[in-house]
Amino acid sequence: MKFFSTTSGKAKEIIPAAILFALLGLGLSETGSKITQMFINPSELAVVLGTYGPLGIVVGQFMQVIIAPIPPITPVASGILYGPWYGMMYSVMGAALGSVLAIYLSRIYGRPVADKFVNDSIMQRFDSLTRESGLVPFIILFVLPGFPDDALCFIAGLTKLDLVELSIIASLGRIPGILMLTTTGHSIAETDFRLFLLSSASVIVISVLSVKYKLKAQKFLQSTWNKVRT
Repeated sequence: MKFFSTTSGKAKEIIPAAILFALLGLGLSETGSKITQMFINPSELAVVLGTYGPLGIVVGQFMQVIIAPIPPITPVASGILYGPWYGMMYSVMGAALGSVLAIYLSRIYGRPVADKFVNDSIMQRFDSLTRESGLVPFIILFVLPGFPDDALCFIAGLTKLDLVELSIIASLGRIPGILMLTTTGHSIAETDFRLFLLSSASVIVISVLSVKYKLKAQKFLQSTWNKVRT
């Protein structure tokens, strides 16, 4: 099945271009600047997004993916407002929409678009992924916390891998990390210091271990993947 196979060739070029220019315009505007600033304060962001209900979280998470790299504050705000489970659900919805768009834009417009949205240091760090084949590295990077998964969506679009498979991995792979962050947000709302300490420590420890043992995890998953496919 081809991604967006029912869309005409001309529409495939016009629609993403219109979205891209709109996002760039918002980012350069005064309003966009204020929105960006809010993403450094989860409590302030929760107040703003909460005014619009779950849709505010979905849109906020969507924008966080596109305006990468921004600290993962939206899931924390979502946890403050709606608790760990509902907060996770709304954040994953927004992240999925943003991931699909980021991958799609990068696939259509190539490296110039990815370079505009991805920090140079991150691009250099993961540039080898654009030349390697296989989904396993992306499964590892999206599922395990500690990696810049928003920016990785643009990098994933530069590969020749199937867009549908990449979109599913980028969307569902975020669930564990987002759940930990929404739990942290919930602990802030409930002023539960023990839960806050546990969830925050979990995010930090798992992130550090993920980065440290990424290659070992990749080899193990690649070996398992090959056995299953044969």
